[in-house]
Amino acid sequence: MASGSMVSRVLGIVRNAMLGLCIGGMGAVSDAFQTANTLPNTIFMLLQSGVLTAVLMPQLTRALRREADGKAMTDALLSAIVALVGVVTVLAVLFADPLVALMGLRGTAHGLGVAFAYWCLPQIFFYGIYAVLSQVLNVRDRFGLVMWTPALANVVQIAGMAVFLGLFARGLPPEEWSPLMVAVLAGSATLGIVAQALPLVFALPKAGYRWRPTWRLRGYGFRTAGKVAGWMGMAVVIAQVGGVATLAAINLVSERARVAGDIVAGQFVYTQAFTIFMVPHGVITVSILTALLPRMTRAVQEGNVGALRGDLERGLTVPLVAMVPITAALVALALPASRILNPGLDLASVEAIATAFALMSVGLVAYAMVGLQQRYSTAREDGRTYFVFQIVVTVIQLLVAAGIQFLPPAWGVTVVALGQTVSNGVAALVFLVVAQRQTGGLPLRRLGGLAARLVGAAVPAGGAAYALVQVVAGWLGWGVFGALVALAVGAAAFVAVFLGLAWVLRIDHVTTMVGAGARRLRRS
Repeated sequence: MASGSMVSRVLGIVRNAMLGLCIGGMGAVSDAFQTANTLPNTIFMLLQSGVLTAVLMPQLTRALRREADGKAMTDALLSAIVALVGVVTVLAVLFADPLVALMGLRGTAHGLGVAFAYWCLPQIFFYGIYAVLSQVLNVRDRFGLVMWTPALANVVQIAGMAVFLGLFARGLPPEEWSPLMVAVLAGSATLGIVAQALPLVFALPKAGYRWRPTWRLRGYGFRTAGKVAGWMGMAVVIAQVGGVATLAAINLVSERARVAGDIVAGQFVYTQAFTIFMVPHGVITVSILTALLPRMTRAVQEGNVGALRGDLERGLTVPLVAMVPITAALVALALPASRILNPGLDLASVEAIATAFALMSVGLVAYAMVGLQQRYSTAREDGRTYFVFQIVVTVIQLLVAAGIQFLPPAWGVTVVALGQTVSNGVAALVFLVVAQRQTGGLPLRRLGGLAARLVGAAVPAGGAAYALVQVVAGWLGWGVFGALVALAVGAAAFVAVFLGLAWVLRIDHVTTMVGAGARRLRRS
């Protein structure tokens, strides 16, 4: 799972770098495409984190244990959800214009955004197919292909952008974009999502399941699942209110700057920073949580509180050991990494991406804990608690979205990135308190001590790496070559200092992981 996710995340960074060449880092075209291509994700999240997540995994796990009618139950569940996703997709395409306006696009950016949206919104249906079939495979302990098909999506999208760069001029204003330009860029984005979903269709028979559509939904206990989905659905509506408000606020700030004759960081900068931020989360945390969700679901359905508590402890410990040093490294190396990953952008755009990325990276541990909280609530079919968690996050998001309207436009994306870290941090603390009470005790004292020692090793290592980066960049400049040398020197310094301090502080988790990695390399 981690290898597939790693390849996908790296290709995602390449894809976004090429996208920067196609649409630029800042401006109306960049805001129009990013808004249109974000809409399918925003709408689909209303389904995935609500109805799909609340219903699919618990019900599929339950169906797997029903010998008599488990196959028919799975058929009925998938039929209903695929139909729902199809209807939502059609409605979204019909209302593309008001949806784009709702996201805060104005002027020429709005017209181009609507044109992009007509091509991008069909992604909703194929996101749905991917989500449904991936859950069917996961509950049967088939994880690998689910993590690899997003890499295929990135390959298709990269190919589409290569065609675009070969056919059309760059840097055109919104009013000079032709329908063919829109079709090639946005159409290839949607084609990538199609390529992500279709391989899972052919993987189902190998996993021992053949889907037969049916509309017989009675007699499987879906009514109870519907109540859970109701709470989850309300939570996700609130989450999307926060997400839409954030994106609209960024667009409004960017438009306000354009009217004043300035160009500031907007949707592209925010999206690129978030894409880089998601690499360690996707490779490490998502892989762990994907495997833990079926385990936690089975533990809840069997009434095994000890097993649930053990899975929670694993879900907290492994990301903590990995993410604390990664956080320090990413903050120290944000600028050279952003320069290398965005070679076609001007230095101002790169610095904006690096700043937002560094602020997001501070919240990596909290983001991992929020992801664990979502899986934990899903496994327990506890929509009410999930609803409370989401209110905490969304209230902070809304305050940040409102606040940036009164700040200088150049601060907008930076403050939003900081708000993401703060909101997830507060939600993570609330989750620890709730989980501690519900499971009868988590080893919070031991985890706190581990975190303190990790910080004690990671922060000095990050400081040493940052100082060397500044020295090297001062000699060689912030071109791609200078950034590459600075990154290599800074990363080497970080690893050396961190491992040395980890040994001094006796952080057994780190030394054990390094030893295991060294043994595997020797065997290879």
